[in-house]
Amino acid sequence: MKKILILISATFLSGIAICQQVADLPANSFPFNLTGTTIQTFDDRHEGVVGYYTFFEDFSAGIVELKNKGVYKNVLINYDAVSDNLIAKSERISSAMVVRKDLVQQFVLSDGVREFKFIKLSVNGLPTYLLVLVEGDLTFYCKTTKSIKRADLGGAYNTSESRNDEFRSVNTYYIADRVGLRELPQTKKGIIRSFPHMEDKLNVFFKKNKINFSDHAEAQFLFEFIQENR
Repeated sequence: MKKILILISATFLSGIAICQQVADLPANSFPFNLTGTTIQTFDDRHEGVVGYYTFFEDFSAGIVELKNKGVYKNVLINYDAVSDNLIAKSERISSAMVVRKDLVQQFVLSDGVREFKFIKLSVNGLPTYLLVLVEGDLTFYCKTTKSIKRADLGGAYNTSESRNDEFRSVNTYYIADRVGLRELPQTKKGIIRSFPHMEDKLNVFFKKNKINFSDHAEAQFLFEFIQENR
């Protein structure tokens, strides 16, 4: 499987250079007053659950674009995949805080090698953050959702290896074209039905490649093929 890089649109990153110091978002980006002492924080809300509720395990320096076109670079951010929120850390307050979704246009996470662009779109009438996988005439997105799978203690005779609550991740894929935004199936047959004019090419592709849709990088490889060969 070829190494896949998440593409960031040139219009979003044009002229932006990562600076050395961590930056803060404006105070009104948070639903609480930064000058107060009753800031709601979230660092311990999932204590004891195996795994992590965010896209990355740790916060990393990223880029946030607000609706007023203000671009903030080198902000410590992460994506809360349980509540579908952008969360950030301030130099004034080290705990994680939710960034007001109504103010966010898009944001970019980085692991130091790859960049992951999230854009806010309406899904079933709700503002939702979607990871951009492929951009072009057809744009493909991924919605990563995490939930807690409760441990099945099952009494003294339980043979399950899992005795702790743990996070489970589910990916949902969308395509945007001239018709609009719609969900894509996660099976070979479903994909071929979605692109009937590419049936022969997709059959050849699937013979050579087994796609695990739980890995958005593998799904991106498929969507890049569709974009290039449609």
